Amino acid sequence: DISKLRRHYIICGYGRVGQQVAQGLRANKYDVVVIDAVEDHVAEFEAQGIFYVIGDAASDPVLQQAGIEHASGLCTCLPSDATNVFVVLSARTFNPELFIISRSNLPESERKLRIAGANQVINPYTITGHRMAAQLLHPSVVEFLDVIMRAGELELRIEEIKVGEKSTMNGRSLADCNVRGDTGVNVLAIRRHNGQLYTHLPAAFVLNTGDTLIGLGTQPQLSLLAQRAADERHALHVQAPHAA
Repeated sequence: DISKLRRHYIICGYGRVGQQVAQGLRANKYDVVVIDAVEDHVAEFEAQGIFYVIGDAASDPVLQQAGIEHASGLCTCLPSDATNVFVVLSARTFNPELFIISRSNLPESERKLRIAGANQVINPYTITGHRMAAQLLHPSVVEFLDVIMRAGELELRIEEIKVGEKSTMNGRSLADCNVRGDTGVNVLAIRRHNGQLYTHLPAAFVLNTGDTLIGLGTQPQLSLLAQRAADERHALHVQAPHAA
């Protein structure tokens, strides 16, 4: 029942891009609701147990039916930039805290999508070109990063862990928190609530509510860190060990 979902992800459009987004999210144990305008994929949705809404993703009732008010994020993968702008506008109106990613086919559409409320805008052609160039220059690095970002292929994963208001890590330094010693997670970077990214992390670096830790570790290690950080997203607590 879609109405019971909380902190799920909405995908608008189930073409080739939307299918890959859904596959990646579901592989990482996240609930997904797909909005598609045609019924061609209904049998597939039913067979795979994917929540879905058939309708126009730019329509307010359709977004509400997909649980927009309770969603964590939305990805609009529609082939029309104009339609993506309308989807972003509507979604942002319903949920000011929603993390929104939009596909953009034309470079000039990026600014409009950001003004409409998209947090990130991705041109699939640009991303593909960058990926192919990186694969040529650094094949082993790209392969390693690609594998650890996909669930089930390596024991190690990279995950974002957000420091919640109830976390005992608030106001404490990295040295005091002893993240690696207590959880086994290597913190690669930290993004402050204001968006600033830090990759040089001295021991005196102080953590605050809303900071996002980018960590490398096993699923149980990352789950333990999520407990300490009071990040309550369900998928982070799969196979979580008991906190000490």
